[in-house]
Amino acid sequence: MSTKVAVKVAVISSRAFKERLTKLAQQITDIELDFYIYKHPAQTPNLLKSVKPCDVLFITGTLPYLYSKPMLENWPIPWTYLKQDEFSVSNTLLAVVANHAIPLHRLSIDVMDRRFVENVLSDIDYQHATPFIHEVTTAMDNTALFETHLSLWQQQKIDYVITSSHNVYEQLQQAHIPSMCILDSSTSILHRLEETKALSRMTKSESAKVVVGMLETPHEHDEFADAVTSIVHGIQQPFEKEHVEIYTTMGHLNHALEHQKLEKLIKQAPFDVKMAFGYGQSINEAEQNALYAMQYTKQNSICIIDEHKNLINPLKEKNENLALQIKDPSIMKLAKETQLSPLNISKIIAFNKGRQNTQFTAHDLSEYLQVTRRTTERILKKLVDKDYVRVAGEEMSYQQGRPRTVYILNFAIY
Repeated sequence: MSTKVAVKVAVISSRAFKERLTKLAQQITDIELDFYIYKHPAQTPNLLKSVKPCDVLFITGTLPYLYSKPMLENWPIPWTYLKQDEFSVSNTLLAVVANHAIPLHRLSIDVMDRRFVENVLSDIDYQHATPFIHEVTTAMDNTALFETHLSLWQQQKIDYVITSSHNVYEQLQQAHIPSMCILDSSTSILHRLEETKALSRMTKSESAKVVVGMLETPHEHDEFADAVTSIVHGIQQPFEKEHVEIYTTMGHLNHALEHQKLEKLIKQAPFDVKMAFGYGQSINEAEQNALYAMQYTKQNSICIIDEHKNLINPLKEKNENLALQIKDPSIMKLAKETQLSPLNISKIIAFNKGRQNTQFTAHDLSEYLQVTRRTTERILKKLVDKDYVRVAGEEMSYQQGRPRTVYILNFAIY
């Protein structure tokens, strides 16, 4: 009986939060956490550059999310973050009042949005003096925030501090100032982890959706249709004269488009071609959308019509070029250590990004690289020897024979 593959979650977290999250995650099945620890939330963008192959990214706080927001706009895998909200603020205020019996007006509290505190106080019809509230932004220095709390403490205006920053909390503890971090409830954390797992499953489901493609090319050039079918990992069948129908998945098509593989094939063709693809809730709907898209497709171009009848021309916007990755210093370093070509390293990265599963076999990689199994095994040995690839286990083949080794990349690819 096959078991469900665990969702691998890359977690950007402070060290203080790691232990709590690890314990809570034990209540969720089919999830594996891979932590990337920061000392200060501003380090989050650099941590993102070190993330190894995973299914989904989880950032454990609003502040590290804000620091990494520019990078997340083009992040290649799904991501989410633990957002500070009124529930976490009310949870924290309740803990302070219940455990320390401190009046609210004797608190100094820093939050991502002062309205969180104001709304909680309004909801409970609080009529007394309000606590000292400070809004946290990425432009604010932690030292300045600590000194703001310290000044209030030294002036004897407060008895306790609530902070959104683990760094500020550590400074407050060293100064022997009673304090705590904003308390995210266990329910909220578990709910967000479940959502993170569901987000990964849903994204994979989207990638697995069937896509129907139509290729219009001179009938005598069947090898061109074979090349297109190979690039999108599809299944081909004749449709009518000068037309070929191709069945593939959204994940494979998107990968081919992102890396300009179909565009390059069109440019190299010595004859005019048209490519049209259709998405749909069924194969029939996808096929009809592909035929519809063909009506709008110009010579030597590609058009897509999705299930919402949106017309997409993917050649107008290009976001990624595989050749550019060869200039990446990390790839050059990896290539030098393993004695593999930078191009091969880039192809392996592209192979992993285009898959729905982070695990793969030598056969999978061999098919993608279009090289012999022996060549692929030599490449993998060099990567395993330098710990850039790990052996994840074995899988039994459908036919009789030895089990196949399953691998996973062990270096940053995003």
